[in-house]
Amino acid sequence: MKKIVSIGVIFGSLFLLIACDDVLEENITDDLVTTVAPKDKSNLDGNSVQFRWDELADADDYRIQVVEEATQRSVLDSLVKGNNFTYGLNPGEYSWRIRGENFAYTTAYSFPISFTLSVSDDLTNQTVFLTSPSENFYTNKDALILTWDRIQSATSYTVVVDKTIQGNTATEIQTPDLTNNNFTLSSTVMSEDAIYTWKVKAVNDNSETKFSTRKIFLDTQAPNQPTLASPNNDAKGSSPITFTWNIPSDTGEIQSTLSSVIEVATDSGFATIIETVPTSSNSQEITFSNLGDYYWRVRILDQAGNKSIYSEVRKITVE
Repeated sequence: MKKIVSIGVIFGSLFLLIACDDVLEENITDDLVTTVAPKDKSNLDGNSVQFRWDELADADDYRIQVVEEATQRSVLDSLVKGNNFTYGLNPGEYSWRIRGENFAYTTAYSFPISFTLSVSDDLTNQTVFLTSPSENFYTNKDALILTWDRIQSATSYTVVVDKTIQGNTATEIQTPDLTNNNFTLSSTVMSEDAIYTWKVKAVNDNSETKFSTRKIFLDTQAPNQPTLASPNNDAKGSSPITFTWNIPSDTGEIQSTLSSVIEVATDSGFATIIETVPTSSNSQEITFSNLGDYYWRVRILDQAGNKSIYSEVRKITVE
């Protein structure tokens, strides 16, 4: 009977918690998001569109959808914040709609609004959309391929790469007249750990875009070795057991957030690993199905993919 009562209390509490969340969120079901731009049947020039709308008081996010009219193919379905969103599109005819959302409710979608995007020879207000690597990209590889979307009215592209070390920035390369939409950064350029800022602009005979910019963080230095905290070596305990360790500070020119991986094996040589748990914490609770002796160790990883050497190995007996 006690077990039944406990389960009933748990489910009742869970129901009340969910119900409270619904009560705290305003019901926006009958509201509509007012669109601002593009307006219906607008004719736009360029390679991108800025969608704008009036914010709804009780909406946390907005889901914006864009459809290609000729094929009815969805080209955008994204959840965004704020009251505007810019997206790159090829020339063509499109329609867009938007709705507001919060934790518990959504509005209806706005009525679809059609617009036409045409090619413009004037690059001044167009944007080069960089595709890879992503913004603030951490890597331990000293060679990368930079890519970006083509602009139809561009005849060439200019790539500039700056290197920043200890706050000092210098331009490493400036390459104009590229006709491809990619560029290889070799180890000659990425010669040491640093922040590499890459920039691309599009050019034609009469105009050019502004530079589009992203950062690459080259980090080839492995994190320091972690030290184990508890349980002590040859400790005994019952399952589940909480393991803790000390994460050292990151070192080197480029530093990033560190994570850990704890491994548990049935042998000291780790030939038979039964648990491999990545975690952003410095502790991990592990449940053991069987009693006996186990061995554990930890290593540290950084955002660039570098790995520390393993910690010491400790033995734990599960009783």
